Amino acid sequence: MPDDSRLNSQVSEDTLTSNNTSNKKRSVRHFLRNTSIISLVLVILYFTGYWAFNQWSKITETDARITTDQISVSSRSDGWVTKLPVIEGQKIKAGELLLSIDSRDATLKLDELNARLSAIDSQRALLITKTKMVDAQTQSRMEAATSRVKAAYAAVKASKEQSVLTRNNYKRFESLSGTNVISQQRLDQIRAELSRSDERHQIAMANLLAAKADANEAKADRQQILINKNLINNLKYEKQQIVSLRNRQILNIQDKTIRSSLNGVVSRIFIDKGEFVHPGQRLILIHNPNNIWVEANIKETELRHIKLGMTAKLKIDAYPNKSFVGKVERIGQAATGEFALLPNPNPSGNFTKVTQRLPIRISVEQEDDMLRPGMLVVIEIDIPGR
Repeated sequence: MPDDSRLNSQVSEDTLTSNNTSNKKRSVRHFLRNTSIISLVLVILYFTGYWAFNQWSKITETDARITTDQISVSSRSDGWVTKLPVIEGQKIKAGELLLSIDSRDATLKLDELNARLSAIDSQRALLITKTKMVDAQTQSRMEAATSRVKAAYAAVKASKEQSVLTRNNYKRFESLSGTNVISQQRLDQIRAELSRSDERHQIAMANLLAAKADANEAKADRQQILINKNLINNLKYEKQQIVSLRNRQILNIQDKTIRSSLNGVVSRIFIDKGEFVHPGQRLILIHNPNNIWVEANIKETELRHIKLGMTAKLKIDAYPNKSFVGKVERIGQAATGEFALLPNPNPSGNFTKVTQRLPIRISVEQEDDMLRPGMLVVIEIDIPGR
């Protein structure tokens, strides 16, 4: 019996010890659970408060993107692409070759125009030489004809005076023919002399007419000089026309070699080597990586807090551990809904009010080519006074 009592006592002590241990473990578990719950609640309250404070003191926009001017490279002429030395993402310099278009046909047309210009120059030189020759020849003929006309005038005048004198003498002697003062032989001599005088006058008149005809012919021949000068002027205008065509053809050949207009990057290539391209077709997109900014659409209710020149904190999704800083440089003057392709005139009278958004532009400096067009950005702008 005594042994049984001791055994029971030992069992009771072990049971009591086990119960105490269980109670302690249960107390620790309750404490840890309560502590975890309280910590979680505090963390939730902290982040909720932090979020609420940021919402109250900051303008935050998550739907923002880095933007740049994408320059579309096109051709003014058609043809086969013979060279395409660039690839997408390649850095290029201003003046660097982007692509070449087959220019063989344009080069042949240019050679044809050059040949026509050479022919016009040769023809013009020939006309100038002929004009000088005709001028020299007709000038001497004109001078000789003018001298002959003057001499013929003098001869006509002298023959006429001689004829008048002889005729007067004949009339005087004829009035005395019935008397013994003059003989019939003498009268016949004077009549014959009158006939010769009239004949000489007629010859002088004929010579005058011939001299005038020569002078008129020489004068007519000099009209060829005016004709040649008009032909030279016509060649001058024709040459100007061909020069214009030639310059246009040179421009056409130059347009078949397309070079970059800036230092930048090839964004996109839409054609392959050997492909036939048409005028105005989009061939390549390029952009300047240093000319970038952030585009965002903010709520109209936040517009009153935005001012030009305000500092904006930028977080790029691609670089979560790095912050960037920009400045508001432009605020849109119309809501984005005004430029929608399908406007909502609301003719039925049913209306659901939706907060509109206005675009803003934030300038940002490039850093080691980290920022690229299209990257998502989260912007934060502190509201003054909060």
